[in-house]
Amino acid sequence: MQVHDLTLMLSLWIASLAGATVLFVISKMTQTISGTRLWSLAMLLLSCAYLAQLSMQNLDVQWRVLTFNSFLILGHSAWLIGTWQFVQRTPSKRKIAALVLPVLLASWLTATVYPERELRITLIGVWLIAVRCHYAWVLYKHARQDKNEFLAAQITAGVVLLEVSFTVLYTLQGALGNLPQIGEAFNWVAGYTWVAALLGILAGAPILLLLSAGRFVKQLEFAANHDLLTGLLNRRGLARQLNELLPLSKRKCDSLTVMMIDLDHFKRVNDLYGHHSGDRAISCIAEVLKKQFRSADLLARWGGEEFCLVLFDMQPDMAVACANKLQLAFAQQSLTLELGDTPLTISVGIACSREISQQGFETTQNQADSALYDAKHAGRNCVKVASMSLSLLEEHP
Repeated sequence: MQVHDLTLMLSLWIASLAGATVLFVISKMTQTISGTRLWSLAMLLLSCAYLAQLSMQNLDVQWRVLTFNSFLILGHSAWLIGTWQFVQRTPSKRKIAALVLPVLLASWLTATVYPERELRITLIGVWLIAVRCHYAWVLYKHARQDKNEFLAAQITAGVVLLEVSFTVLYTLQGALGNLPQIGEAFNWVAGYTWVAALLGILAGAPILLLLSAGRFVKQLEFAANHDLLTGLLNRRGLARQLNELLPLSKRKCDSLTVMMIDLDHFKRVNDLYGHHSGDRAISCIAEVLKKQFRSADLLARWGGEEFCLVLFDMQPDMAVACANKLQLAFAQQSLTLELGDTPLTISVGIACSREISQQGFETTQNQADSALYDAKHAGRNCVKVASMSLSLLEEHP
């Protein structure tokens, strides 16, 4: 019956080594995704654990057990730490030490100084149950905000439940002294536990791969639709948002307002203080925009020092008041940039329309751009309303 245990160990070694290789490749492709490298390391450490069982059968049981348990503990620790990193909960060194060192020390003591197999199996079994349950819980809790990640987390929870169920049986049998050494005789509890562990790797590696790839795709989508410096939508992102929102807003909103905003004398800021100061000025106005406007409003960096705001259901007089408030807020915030005697101001062009459609937006944006042009020619640092929108403004004095 010895072949059954060793065959399972061989299968576990091949599966974990393959998982480590695939995750390592994806970690090279998605270097900005936290946790992927540690997941790859976890699979590699687990493969070392199973290889130790295969290659050390003729060595002293004490050293074989110590090697196997050490790699097993380190592998599952790396798996959990990688998951923490993936959900943006990077653990402190103290937390990592608390996770790994006590169980490693207990494994070493119960294998060498105080060789008590039943106690060793109990301690490591309880630790492993806690770690795997915590891994599934962390992933499940985080993934509820994303449909695809939530599906992966549900599958993970099911697989971990199966793993933990057999690990509980394995731990109980081990605590009672009913488990033979791996490779000596086949035991159905041990056998099914290793099958569950194999399923955990066969399902776990693709799930981790899909999570990493999915996160990478989301980052690419964000980069394609947002401005890197400010985090606001870019023109492509604004167009995409409008395509989604305009059909809905047409039924719920009465008006569409577009503001075009330009940072006055931006070239002079770059020439006098350098492009780094220019970037700080751009970031400054972006932060002011985020604070001053509603979460439902669309904010975009139109290009260079120009910004575009799309406001739904805002009356023209309110839009003018918001623009004036924005000018004051930016004037105060820009003082923190410490650009000497160079005052930073903005010019604003506003246009309003009753037509809530893609064509309506394009027409209104062109009118707002013309109003911005008028504001700049009127001496800058002022707000101008497009002539076509004045009639709407008169309706709401």
